[in-house]
Amino acid sequence: MSKRFLMPLVALWMLAVGVSADEISIFGSPSRGMAGAGIARMDRPSEQMYLNPAAVAYVRGVQFGLNNLNMDTEGATLRQIYDTVKIGQKGVVDLADAGRIVRTFGEKEKVQAVVNADFGLVFSGVAVTAGAVGDFRLYPNTPLQRWARGESNDLTGAQGDIYGVVTFSLPDVTVGARLSAGANTEVAIGARVRFLRAFYTHYYADQTHLSSGNAGSRAVELGTADYLDKRGTGVDIGMVWKPSRDVPLSYALVVENFIEPNIEFPFTAPNIAQGPDALQTTIKPLKRAVHMGIAMEGAMGVLYVADWVDVTNNTGKRELRFGVEKRLAGGLAIRAGYGTKNGWAIGGELFGINIAVAQKFPLQVSRSLTF
Repeated sequence: MSKRFLMPLVALWMLAVGVSADEISIFGSPSRGMAGAGIARMDRPSEQMYLNPAAVAYVRGVQFGLNNLNMDTEGATLRQIYDTVKIGQKGVVDLADAGRIVRTFGEKEKVQAVVNADFGLVFSGVAVTAGAVGDFRLYPNTPLQRWARGESNDLTGAQGDIYGVVTFSLPDVTVGARLSAGANTEVAIGARVRFLRAFYTHYYADQTHLSSGNAGSRAVELGTADYLDKRGTGVDIGMVWKPSRDVPLSYALVVENFIEPNIEFPFTAPNIAQGPDALQTTIKPLKRAVHMGIAMEGAMGVLYVADWVDVTNNTGKRELRFGVEKRLAGGLAIRAGYGTKNGWAIGGELFGINIAVAQKFPLQVSRSLTF
């Protein structure tokens, strides 16, 4: 089939599936069309090095690496969030908008938006990149949900809490090397040093704010500040093992935050009465996580991948992910995958642009936040 007919066919297929999808990704990683799997594939190393630092060892020459430019949502559409939320200083939600956001989405059980971006220059075995991930959440309590749905006119006890955690890597420095482990065996290793700056915020609106139309208040852990600011350094490591250069099979291991950055924030749980006596705990948004993967190219040039994410469940995101990819004529590709925690995904590549739709996109390996 010619390229002229393949491109409209793949586009129509993606559109048909996308109608029933919960989330859509454009300009994202190829792994998103395979339910997030792919830490062991090494055929596109300038993109895959964001998942596995060892992939940088397979880059030749100088390339511009772009991995993610995504916003994933839960509980509300991207359009609804775009129309409602204004991002304030340092990338956290503005206090002046807190009450309005809580009133707008008060009927939901939970609203979450996760933003990812990574880009930079990748050389032969070395990369200097920058990246960011933001996780924004709203938790309305039951009295607020009943009021927002019109089931009750009583705001007594109503409250909604807004959280925001944003981390910037400025920069990430990744190095990797390929080593011979025998006559026909190859091992690649890599490490990524991440110089991080993180911001945390927590606002709430209770019955007083909601009934009077006021903006909202800072949670007790913020004191008089609009956000808390911490810096730290973390290290990710990765490895790829190819038992035979003659067989298109590889295994991978990634330890995200092998050296955990010393970044912690005080935290109060959602939907509790705020004040000096509010119980405070601590969150550590960047924790160590171990991931394992396998990739194999089968007949007809079909790539099969499988990952075991967060093997020890240290971040609470343990999942098995499976994916397949078939490259077509003219640089096109179609992809599909399934994750035991997040469901199905389907994707493709058109004109060099990765497109994917899914029930729910998982947080990317090496870019996950926990709180």
